[in-house]
Amino acid sequence: MKNPDARPHPARQDLRRVGVDEAGRGPVIGPMVIAICALTNKDKYWCAKHNVTDSKLIAPDKRDKLADALKQRCWHATAVIHPPEIDEAVRDRKVTLNGLEIKHMAELIKLFYQAHPETPAEIMIDAPVRKTMPFRRLLAYLSSWPDINTLKAENRADLSYRHVGAASIIAKAQRELFMRELRDKLKQDIGCGYAHDPLSVAYVKSAKPGDPLVRWSWMTCGQHTVPEDHMNTLL
Repeated sequence: MKNPDARPHPARQDLRRVGVDEAGRGPVIGPMVIAICALTNKDKYWCAKHNVTDSKLIAPDKRDKLADALKQRCWHATAVIHPPEIDEAVRDRKVTLNGLEIKHMAELIKLFYQAHPETPAEIMIDAPVRKTMPFRRLLAYLSSWPDINTLKAENRADLSYRHVGAASIIAKAQRELFMRELRDKLKQDIGCGYAHDPLSVAYVKSAKPGDPLVRWSWMTCGQHTVPEDHMNTLL
């Protein structure tokens, strides 16, 4: 997990609107990245001016520039979850992919609370599940967040809230940077990492068993994983 970068001289009493989102939940190659980003009111106006939203709707070059700007001005932190940890969670029905994501989200929320224990804040999470109330309760418990009324979650929150869009952009930019560095290291175009990409599928087919870049529990690899619809009923 990376250490958060703090914006210089933020006023402690300013309300922080804190967003949490992930990038790379579904690919067969590479990590999932979860990001948390805290916006003051000034940051929120800046995000509105620059149309900060769901990272999937932003062109790569602009997304990377926005991510750099957000990291310079806002408190943020990320968790990078690599395929071996993902595979272990998916194969363990007591953990699941949702459980793994919740664990890391809770750790990020705890980091924010430790950094700003006396700062008023509201958290919004792009929920990976349909049943958001049990999800919120579990996150509040695991993160020790003091007030569940200020810890909220919605589906597709990155489209509705600037602070969640900011977290989405930071997470997506970090995952894409990892993928670019990976392609350079391998000296091979492995595509975007998703199962719809023929280059990614070709890499998986040629990979040695246990290659740590591949999520071997994915159906793309010929192994069983928990269907998405079933995962959404676990919480």
